[in-house]
Amino acid sequence: MSWIKSLYDTYENNKTDIGIETIIEVNGKNKKYSVLLPIFHITSKSHLTVCLNEEGDFLDAILVQDDENNIIPCTEESSGRTGTKAPPHALNDKIQYLAKDYNRYGTKYHGYSGYIDNLKGWHSYYPSNKSIKAIYRYVDRGTLIDDLIENQVFETSGERLIWGPKAIGRIKVDPMDINIRWQVESSNMEEEYRTWKDFNLYEQWIEYYLSTRTEAGFCFVLGRQALLEKTHPKSIYNKCGNAKIISSNDEKDFTFRGRFAVGQEAYGISYDASQKAHNALKWLIAKQGYNLGKKTIICWVTSSMDLPDPLEDNMGLDVFEEEQITAGATADDIAHKLKLELSGYRKKFEEETLVHLMELESVTDGRLSITYYQEIRISDYISRLEKWYETSVWMQRYRPYGNKEGPSEFIGVPSPYNIAQVAYGLNKSVDETLKQKTISRLLTCIVEGTKIPQDLVELAFRKTVNRPAFEDKWSYEKSLSITCSLIKKYYYDYEREVYIMALDRERNSRDYLYGRLLAVAQNIEQWALQKTGEERLTNADRLMARFSTHPFSTWQIIELSIKPYLSKIGGGGAASREKLLDEIMGLFNPEDYTAEKPLTGEFLLGYHCQREDFRSKSKEQDNEKAENKEEV
Repeated sequence: MSWIKSLYDTYENNKTDIGIETIIEVNGKNKKYSVLLPIFHITSKSHLTVCLNEEGDFLDAILVQDDENNIIPCTEESSGRTGTKAPPHALNDKIQYLAKDYNRYGTKYHGYSGYIDNLKGWHSYYPSNKSIKAIYRYVDRGTLIDDLIENQVFETSGERLIWGPKAIGRIKVDPMDINIRWQVESSNMEEEYRTWKDFNLYEQWIEYYLSTRTEAGFCFVLGRQALLEKTHPKSIYNKCGNAKIISSNDEKDFTFRGRFAVGQEAYGISYDASQKAHNALKWLIAKQGYNLGKKTIICWVTSSMDLPDPLEDNMGLDVFEEEQITAGATADDIAHKLKLELSGYRKKFEEETLVHLMELESVTDGRLSITYYQEIRISDYISRLEKWYETSVWMQRYRPYGNKEGPSEFIGVPSPYNIAQVAYGLNKSVDETLKQKTISRLLTCIVEGTKIPQDLVELAFRKTVNRPAFEDKWSYEKSLSITCSLIKKYYYDYEREVYIMALDRERNSRDYLYGRLLAVAQNIEQWALQKTGEERLTNADRLMARFSTHPFSTWQIIELSIKPYLSKIGGGGAASREKLLDEIMGLFNPEDYTAEKPLTGEFLLGYHCQREDFRSKSKEQDNEKAENKEEV
């Protein structure tokens, strides 16, 4: 199935949503998304509502207070209009198309004749429609600007129009460039008087407009003879409004000349297929697309039912609880919960259901390219998400996108965007294009089950071990936990070695043990600093980058530096830490210990696991103290 056929099917399967605006919550705020549009309709913002009665008499002009997108009828040509002599829309439009006397004040292209001809044809086809009849009578009378002057929307200044008392300071565009929408007051209170919300009007425009089309041919999407579309829609993604996926407007150079006489010989797409596919794509991007700059990624099934999202932290699934953050048994519990939730998706869909993934990017203002498209059976899709989770899951210390503000901790997998941030830097000065390309590479790893890029893991490792470069504790914790996820995934992909999140006290590999040593040294000094009320990086933190390249010689420096801090801690605390250091040292192979070769990513896994072990024991002690106080 091609991408355009899958979008066409999506439209057909979701017809009940046509014209209905969906509102969902993003970051705790309500955000409106564009609707699934009827064919031959677009959305447009308006500045002014002109109110008429059923006889076509002017009643009032009301300033539009909201930022609402209005559904308006359009023609094939006007849906993608550009240039100074752009064709008119069918009903609601700019004043230069609606005002018969526009030339008295404006210098831009006056599209009135094309507009009134379209309106006259529509009125003749549906003479019983009261709204079209009233608007046609009024526009044909040609008193729009005079009525707006009388209504104090405009004033005259010589031969120019300026804003009047009713609009001054409230509309920020040029008076001769405003968008107007029509409202026809009806004696029947049950009839919809707002033309931009009239479903009956949508259907009548579609029927009339199709009756005017004559250019037939073979539609490659539907596989039959149909009316073909030549000018395909734009405004698919709001970050690149003029970009199109399909176009053949170059008849002078060599876009298709030399192989075909006209664009339709290269491809044939009917009005029905093109309009529905493009409208479904707009709807999906606005409703559930992952949008970053001029790149957008969507993942969907044609029924539009919800799917786990590979581009979200924990794939958008709420399978963890904040109080459950122990890296031992809890990790297994959460992994089990995730498997249960994912298996539920298998039951929702038929076995042969296809998941569609599409990535689009605009390189130029006029072109929106499909840079990635994949169709996967739902069973394979879920299996690959399970594999991504199982091989990348780690203790994360940051707040997942979309939750409450502030740092947090959870067991799960980071999103591709957060991985890209860690690899190329958490600050905003990093090139977004670089992050976008990284997200694309990671998407392939997740949904196709390919190996994680080695260069990405190495980048994250080098960034993370440079501890002094981080501005605060939480940005470092985020980088460390995400890097551990990548390293765990890397070892699984390349060496088929599985690492658990809980501390492995029996593992005697050199890099893992050196990571544990560094974590103990960091803990000793941090404990002593807390006792004296000091806040600064420990020696273990400051020397972490050097330690990763010269572990033996650097450890000798760190080991000497922690002696005074053990004295400050004193008592059983110092004794327990000294005992732990001896236990770790006893696991080393002497030749490995003295080797000065650089450490691999496994060192961070040992470091992180040892720190988590300290944290869990500290929490257990705090809980015991709290329970003892309650008993007293």
